[in-house]
Amino acid sequence: MASGSRSPLPHAVSRAGPSPGGQLVALPVERDDAELLRRLQRGDPWAKAVLFERYGALVERIARRILGTERHTTFADVVHDAFVSAYASVHQLSDAVALTSWMRSVAVHTACKSIRHHKARSWLRFFSPEDLPEPPARGADAELREAHDRTYRLLESFPLDERVAFALRYIEGMELTEAAAACGVSLATIKRRIARAEARFVSAAQRDPVLATWIEEGTRWNP
Repeated sequence: MASGSRSPLPHAVSRAGPSPGGQLVALPVERDDAELLRRLQRGDPWAKAVLFERYGALVERIARRILGTERHTTFADVVHDAFVSAYASVHQLSDAVALTSWMRSVAVHTACKSIRHHKARSWLRFFSPEDLPEPPARGADAELREAHDRTYRLLESFPLDERVAFALRYIEGMELTEAAAACGVSLATIKRRIARAEARFVSAAQRDPVLATWIEEGTRWNP
């Protein structure tokens, strides 16, 4: 999280609620979703902390799937923005059963907003991507890392809706219905977007010396 510019998100130690006497008492981590939603809509701090604990990893993973290697991105900031958005708009959610699906859609929306913001400000960039240092591979196999980077270089050139659909389906591994819900579109629409993205990816990847091997070996775009 960027220091100084943002308020910290609730931490796990914040899982406490007021007792009738005004003192903080420990609350169980696992609340049923209906109660959690009610408390979120009331603005209870412990409910915000529980939401973050339950869905923080999911939101970050989806953001990373969509954003990939874009160097302008600080994933902690994207996660922060996603939860700020969730806390502000939770009153729009009426069915607690849809909580997980709703958080996926918040993550997708926030990641897309980050991409649009970056493109709108791209004229401020003083260095091209190849002039910037590569992030550390963190122990990843070099070939795997290379395939990962090349995949996302291709995806960065896609129309945003196709890029998101491809990432959710083939990299995150969502079912079609889950991807459609996360994007807020119909099943037919997400199928069309995935089909267009798949055709675009295969056409470009077949001309790439690294990705062509993955396609020929049937690795199925999971760098």
